[in-house]
Amino acid sequence: MNWEHVQLIFARELRDQFRDRRTMFTIAVLPLLLYPLMGMLMLQITQFHREHPVRISVIGNEFWPDQLPLFDGHQLAKGFLEENESKLVQIEPETLDPTKKSISQQLLEESRNRVFAGETDLVLVIHPDTVDQLAKLRDQSSPLNEGVSPSSSGSSFLTIVGNRASDRSMIADRRIRAAIETWQRHWVSQKLNEANINKNLVQPLAIGEIDVAPAATRSALVWSKLLPFVMLVWALTGAFYPAVDLCAGEKERGTLETLLSSPVRRKEIVWGKLLTVMCFSVSTALLNLVSMQVTASLVMRQFSRLGTEGMFESLGPLPFSSIGWLIIMLLPISALFSALAMAVAALARSSKEGQYYLMPLLLVGMPLVMLPMLPGVTLSVGTSIVPVTGAVLLSRALVEGQYHEAIVHLPFVVAVTAIACLLAIRWAVRQFESETVMFRENERFDLHTWLRQVWRDRGETASASEAVLCGMIILVALFFGRMMASEPTLEWASIAKSTLIIQIGMILAPCLVMATMLTRSLRISLRIHRPRLSDLAFCVMLAICLHPSYVLLASWVQKEYAIGADTKSLLQQFDAVIGSAPLWSVIFFLAVVPAICEELAFRGFIFGGLLRRNGVVRAIVVSSLFFGMSHGVLQQTITASLMGLVIGVIAWRSGGVFCGIAFHVTHNSLSMWLSRAARQPDGIPSWCHWAFVPVEGGWDYSPTWTTFSILLAVVGFAWFFARERDFTLRSSPSLSAHPAEA
Repeated sequence: MNWEHVQLIFARELRDQFRDRRTMFTIAVLPLLLYPLMGMLMLQITQFHREHPVRISVIGNEFWPDQLPLFDGHQLAKGFLEENESKLVQIEPETLDPTKKSISQQLLEESRNRVFAGETDLVLVIHPDTVDQLAKLRDQSSPLNEGVSPSSSGSSFLTIVGNRASDRSMIADRRIRAAIETWQRHWVSQKLNEANINKNLVQPLAIGEIDVAPAATRSALVWSKLLPFVMLVWALTGAFYPAVDLCAGEKERGTLETLLSSPVRRKEIVWGKLLTVMCFSVSTALLNLVSMQVTASLVMRQFSRLGTEGMFESLGPLPFSSIGWLIIMLLPISALFSALAMAVAALARSSKEGQYYLMPLLLVGMPLVMLPMLPGVTLSVGTSIVPVTGAVLLSRALVEGQYHEAIVHLPFVVAVTAIACLLAIRWAVRQFESETVMFRENERFDLHTWLRQVWRDRGETASASEAVLCGMIILVALFFGRMMASEPTLEWASIAKSTLIIQIGMILAPCLVMATMLTRSLRISLRIHRPRLSDLAFCVMLAICLHPSYVLLASWVQKEYAIGADTKSLLQQFDAVIGSAPLWSVIFFLAVVPAICEELAFRGFIFGGLLRRNGVVRAIVVSSLFFGMSHGVLQQTITASLMGLVIGVIAWRSGGVFCGIAFHVTHNSLSMWLSRAARQPDGIPSWCHWAFVPVEGGWDYSPTWTTFSILLAVVGFAWFFARERDFTLRSSPSLSAHPAEA
C-alpha cells in the first residue's frame, strides 16, 4: 500500500471537511456552547428545586404527647428536621371531634378527596388513643395496640393520606416521615433516661468507617462511569456524519467516480478517508470532554457558593491526570467506530439515506457502552474480551487508579479491540471494492416487480443479504416464540414437544421457505451432498476429542459470567427430568433433531449464502454468531458460538452439512450422556473410568485424557486440512470459485 497516496487523500478529505460549515459547527462550536448552556440550566433547575413549600393538614394534633411536641403552631418543632427544610413545611392543624374515640371511614374519605382536589398536599391523622398506646409500651404485660379500632387503618397510631401521582404530595410525605422518625428517636431516648437505662442500649454498636480510596479516586468515581460513556457516544456521532459526507455525499456530488478512477487502490482510498473520519471523531470527543470538564468545575464552584454542593458532591472535579487515560483509550475505539461508520455509510446512496443508518449503528453500539455503567459490572477476563465494553471498563479502572487490575487485563482488551478494528476496516475495504455497493442507483420499490425479479434472478444458493435476513428471521421467531410461550412444565413430554416446535417450526421452516422461494435448487442451497465415510468418522472422533475442551470452556464461562439463581435452578430441574427419561428419546429429541435442523439452517442455507464471493471467513464467523445467539442463555450463546466456529470450518472443508451434523449429534449426545451419568452412581461404565474422575455432583474428564484429546484434535485437524477438499456439491458455475478459496 502506498502511504503517499493515503496522505494525499487524507489531506484532500480533511480540507473538504474543514470547508463544510455544518461539520465545523457540529465538531468545534456545538460542544463549546452545549455544556455551558446545560450548566446554566442545571443551576436554574437547582434553584427551582430548592423552593418547594408544602401544606400538611394535621387532624388530631391535640392527641400528640405533650412531653415531646412535634408541632409548634403552624410549623414543625425545632430539631426534628433541618432548618432550611423545616421552613418549607406549613402545618394546618385541625381539631378532631373529642367525642369520637376512633377514626371514621367518612373522615378518611374526606381526607382523600381534599388531597386529590389539591386543597392540601398531605393529611396526617393522629389517633385519639395515641398517648394511651405509647404509655402501654412501658408496661410489658399490656399488649401493644390493645383496644385500637380496626377503622384506624389497621394497628397504626398515625395515618398518612397522600397522592403518589403528585410530586408535592410525595415531597410532603418524605419530610413528615423524616420528622416523625427523628421524633421517635428522641422519644425513645427520653423514656430510657426516665427509666435510668443507658440510651445506647437501643443501638449498642457504633460503626467506624475507614475509606481506603484516595481522594482523587473518590472525586473521579462518578466521572469514571459517566465520561467514558459520553466520550464514546460523541466519538461514534462524530465519526458517522463525516463518514456519510465522505461516502454518500461524494456519490451525490459526483466526485466519487473521479476518485475511484484515479491510479489509487481502493484500500488506500479507504485508509485516507478513515484517517479523516478518525480525526473528526477524536476531535469531537475531546472537545466535548474539555467543555464538560470546564463547565463542571465552574458549576461545582457555583454550587458551593449557593450552599447546595451537597446535592452534587459525588460529582467532584475530574483530576486532569485521568484525562490522559481517557484520550489513550479513545484512539482505538474511535478507529473502530470510524471503520464501522465508513462501512455503513458506503451502503447509502444519498446523505439522506445515510442519516437513517445512524440509529441502527447506535442501537448496536449503545448496549456495549452502557453495560459498564450497570452496578456490579467490573473489569475481569470475561468482560475484558467484550468489544468496547472491555475498553470502557479498562479506562474506568485507569481513571480510578486501579493500575494493577488494568495492567492484568490490558492484553485482552488490546487484542480484542485490535481484532475488532481490523475486521471493521476489512469490511469497509470490501464495501469500497464492491461495484454494486459503490454504484448502486436509487430504486423505486414495486412489490409486483420485485417479486418477479426475485423469482427470475434466483440462484442455486442464497445471496449474502438473503442469508443474513434468514438468520435475523430465525432469531426474531425464537424471541417471540419464547416470550409468548406459556410457563413450561418440566415434564419430558412437554420438553420434547417444545423442542420439536422450536427446531422445526422456528429454525428449519424459515430456511426451507426461503430456499424454496429464492433458490433454484433446494439441495444445493441447503448444501446437501453425499459425504465421504472417512470424513464422517473423522467428525465423530473429533467431537469426542473436543468434548473435554468444551466442558472446560463451559466451566470457565459459567465462572466468568455467573448464572442467575432462577436460571440455575431451572437448569437443574431440566437435568433431573432428562435424567429420568429414556436415553433413546433424549438422544433423539435433544441431540439428533437439533443437530439436523440447526445444521441445515446455519451451516446449510445461511452458510452457503455467506460463502459466495470468497466469503469464507464471513460465512464461518457470521453463521457461528447466528448459531450461538439462537440459544436462549448467555452462557450457552458464548460456548455455542465458539463451537460453531469449529463446525463452520468442518462445513467449509467438507463442502456440505452432513459432517457438521455428525459432529453436532456426537457432541450433543456426549453432553446428554454425561449429564445423566452425574445423577447415577454407576453412570460411567467401568471401562471408561480411565478417562473420567469423580467430582462433587457427578463426573468430569481426567486431566490426562483432556490433554491427550486436545493433542489428538490438533493432529486430526492437520490431517483434515491436508486432505483434498470435497467438491461433490458443486454442480454449477456459481460455485466454481470455491477451489480458489483454499
